Amino acid sequence: MIDLKSFSPDVLYAFAYMNEGEDTSKYHEHDFPELSVMLEGFSDYTIEGHQIRVQQGQAVLLNPHVHHNEHQPAGSHSYQLYIGFRHVVLPGLTPDHFPFKDPVLRLEDQQPLFFNIAQRIIGEVKQRSAFGHDLLLQAYVTELVCILMRALPDNAVADDHLTISDSETSTEQQAMVSSAAYYLDAHFAEDLTLARVADYLHVSEAHLSRTFKQLKGQSPMTYLMQVRLAHAQKILGETDLPIKDVAASVGYHDPFYFSRLYKKVFGSAPSYGKERA
Repeated sequence: MIDLKSFSPDVLYAFAYMNEGEDTSKYHEHDFPELSVMLEGFSDYTIEGHQIRVQQGQAVLLNPHVHHNEHQPAGSHSYQLYIGFRHVVLPGLTPDHFPFKDPVLRLEDQQPLFFNIAQRIIGEVKQRSAFGHDLLLQAYVTELVCILMRALPDNAVADDHLTISDSETSTEQQAMVSSAAYYLDAHFAEDLTLARVADYLHVSEAHLSRTFKQLKGQSPMTYLMQVRLAHAQKILGETDLPIKDVAASVGYHDPFYFSRLYKKVFGSAPSYGKERA
């Protein structure tokens, strides 16, 4: 899948702050990413000249050198978790940058877990003198950022911070293939087609298929099949679900077709793997 060996955030700060009165912060920027999590209330952000109201349950991710400030209207309040960090390197991107086009993120299905981790960070912040504090804080922030990346398929992708590759492929091609892989990983259980993925990325099917194979050595649909069957193998080993239910859970509505694919890849029928579990 995606190599994250160099993914090791260095937490610069993490703190929760309650703002209960009218207040406007200075328009400023950072040379590192900053994540703000709205736990209660709301606050009006200005980000590169655009005014955005951030509500409870939302998160804001600002790449380095993005100008911003906050305004707390009279009679309102906000309770936010602020996290500054650096030393994050994601494949195909400038170090310490994230591929989200919009600063206010769509968390969708990841929201409950994301906010659960945010609460754990707040709890750990209160124990600065406890054994292993820095290590645990880094682990929680790493977990939080990983959950953000799982939400990437539900967000628009920007190409502003893509790195230049030494290969003949362009940065736009790298971004497209990375986005396609993220999308397939997140939506494997759905009724996916090459046309649907291409439409999501606003490219032609032929261009997506050709470029994906060039960079990953296999077609998007082959990649999807491998993701689905890997999940199916795990389900068979951990549950007693009927084969047709396992097939449906990973996106195959025809259990016979699923069984043929499974046998072709793993060398034995899914029922055999189920009996051995």
